Amino acid sequence: MTEYVNVQASETLDQGELVAFLKSRFPEKTKLVERTVVKGTECVEVRVPSGSPEFEEIREFIDARRKQGLHGFTKFTIGWHLRKYTKAELQHAEVLRLTISSHFEPCGEECGTVYETLCKECNWCRQMSDLILDLRRVPQRKDISETIAWIEWIVSSKFVRAFAENSLTGAEFRPIFEFKNPIKQSSEWHQLIVSGKAGALAEKTKLGRDPFSPTGVSWRCSLGHAMVTNFLSEIYVHRDAWDGSDIATTSDLFGPGRNLLRPSPLILISQRMYRVIQEAGLAGFSYEVAHLT
Repeated sequence: MTEYVNVQASETLDQGELVAFLKSRFPEKTKLVERTVVKGTECVEVRVPSGSPEFEEIREFIDARRKQGLHGFTKFTIGWHLRKYTKAELQHAEVLRLTISSHFEPCGEECGTVYETLCKECNWCRQMSDLILDLRRVPQRKDISETIAWIEWIVSSKFVRAFAENSLTGAEFRPIFEFKNPIKQSSEWHQLIVSGKAGALAEKTKLGRDPFSPTGVSWRCSLGHAMVTNFLSEIYVHRDAWDGSDIATTSDLFGPGRNLLRPSPLILISQRMYRVIQEAGLAGFSYEVAHLT
């Protein structure tokens, strides 16, 4: 595994000093992020190996400004880890974390799906109706995607067939109804409901605000439902908490739930499911090695 740190800086977030530093110090590695919140401002991104001299130089620059209490450096997270694996490493992992890479809007709640909010602080919720979506907006070439609500996972019929034909466990598939015709059930798209349980993250999982603040988390729900954090290491879960399902979710929830956004768990899959996905040629996600401990 090769680990990198992606550093993103935006003038919109009062990080002009960091933008200028990255552009001058790492001109060949600095890429302009095309979409910015405010027209006329710059947002740039640099990728450096974790623990490299380049990373340490950036860390010292950021740390100095955080000690000064500068708003753009203390208010926002800066950077995240990116892990690259060989095919052999993925094939030998006992479990893997699956991250859905395709997103779309509007979310179900905007289309008439009913939710019960269970926590006013973190927006944790329970879905009370079938999922209703504008299916024209679903990424057509992806076999799994999620809405901007983070908790609505949509899979193709190809995904459902591969799951059933290989007798995989830990999920059920519910109908999705069309926003323009709410009594019409989709034949191509299904809602993925993960029933498999992976338990809470093990203590070996390192959490932090970002790679430059490796202690604590950015925010926790006072009732213990959810947190906002970066994963500074690979994911570890307790072996005796995993129920043996081929797909499972953590009991820990993540994300700053508010308005239409809901905190969501991490998705973990077995090696058997990973191989099924590869053989079926399913698309729409990325993987990281995870661990049972």
